[in-house]
Amino acid sequence: MPTLHNWNGQIQFNVVNGKLKAPTQIAEIQEIVKQASSQNQRVTVVGAMHSTTECMVGSDVVISMKNMNNILSVDKEHLTVTVQGGASLHQVCSHLRGLGLQLPVILEFGNFQIGAMSGTHANDTSITRKAQFSSYVAGVKMVTPEGDIMEVSETQNAQYLPAVRSHFGMLGVICEVTMNVFKTQPLHFSFQLVEVDSFLDGFTEGVKVLKGANDQVFGMLFPNSGKLVWQCRKFIEPGAVNSRPNALEALLGPIESKGISLFPDLFLPLVKATTGLHLSPVAAEAVNAALVDLPLKIMQHSSYTIDPCQRGIIYGEDDPGFEFYDWMIPEENWVDMVRSFLQLTGVFRREHEFILTLPTVIYFLPHDQSSLLSRSYGGNMIAVDPMYPDPSDPTWKMFRLAFNEIAMKHGGIPHINKTRDGAISHFAKAHDQGSLKQYLEIRKKFDPKNLFINDYFKTLFSGYL
Repeated sequence: MPTLHNWNGQIQFNVVNGKLKAPTQIAEIQEIVKQASSQNQRVTVVGAMHSTTECMVGSDVVISMKNMNNILSVDKEHLTVTVQGGASLHQVCSHLRGLGLQLPVILEFGNFQIGAMSGTHANDTSITRKAQFSSYVAGVKMVTPEGDIMEVSETQNAQYLPAVRSHFGMLGVICEVTMNVFKTQPLHFSFQLVEVDSFLDGFTEGVKVLKGANDQVFGMLFPNSGKLVWQCRKFIEPGAVNSRPNALEALLGPIESKGISLFPDLFLPLVKATTGLHLSPVAAEAVNAALVDLPLKIMQHSSYTIDPCQRGIIYGEDDPGFEFYDWMIPEENWVDMVRSFLQLTGVFRREHEFILTLPTVIYFLPHDQSSLLSRSYGGNMIAVDPMYPDPSDPTWKMFRLAFNEIAMKHGGIPHINKTRDGAISHFAKAHDQGSLKQYLEIRKKFDPKNLFINDYFKTLFSGYL
């Protein structure tokens, strides 16, 4: 009986012998789905299983798309690429890079499969254009819960495209995806180090300046020291790339291209090392200041440029160890949310000797209604996304549950794939009710027998189905 697990090993589930399928062509998928339907068995499609929620847990038939991973075509005139659902982000980026093209949204982890990304909350931190990967899906070819082949695009069955961009595996099996692409745009990185209290006091002007000067902005908030680092990214002309990078560029460029804002190659090893020492809160803060604050001071004077296609790097099975806890907050509520968050971290530091040793991630999600379950459907959003190096720590769970409550009070919307304990209880209540209703009506039309909805989504949408 095969056992599957998510990226950090915190979620595992068994698949009945013979029920884990890895088809190589669409006809096989049709047969699998028809047979499951005839036996009233539910179908779950898995990708790279990067999720930290049970959204990918299957109870009957489980389909892996790993053997359907070909890049089918590139249309240079209309700037699109068509790939099979199991193609990885790394594969597609590598192929497009050779053609002088890039995807509009390139995340850090190259293991992600395009079929999954085409209909989930995967995003970067763009501020000048849409930040969600699914917003650039131009069309899909899918096997419906009836076992039929259906194409949904901007010209065929277009009324369903906003729902397909939020499929989350609940509408059928995404076999092929056509994505819009851009011509290559090198991405220049620089850093700003500020005191978080000062930034919050001048938030309106500070955000205006960040948005006016950059194409992407990624933040790292260090609650223990009160420091806030902005990683500022700007697209530049290809000819502007320095062909002979200085020593700092040579170091940080490859590191950045390999991970999420230097976490795996700079911060995470340091944090894991200090966590293993079981230091007291006072000692941990001192070590944190020495091993983290010093690199931050160096980074604020650095800058470098990379090809964005370098960012989708394959991680090894033993690489992940930390956990995200991702909530989006309406931009107008973000200052109050961060202040409440900092108060919460202070309470846990004093009362539970619990310290967030990893930085809390901040990213921007502009207003975007391209997908029905978009977390920025109602307006501009900014993330507060704590991270922790030991997902099994019971105090981390206590912190997550307390964090849920303050996030909800500030109008927060959790990440279906990443917010463990939060999304399943709060997403449906927090999301725009009109678009949620529209999505569920389309989902029911596609799948009247509930073949493609697992226990996680049944609970998440409880009271709405």
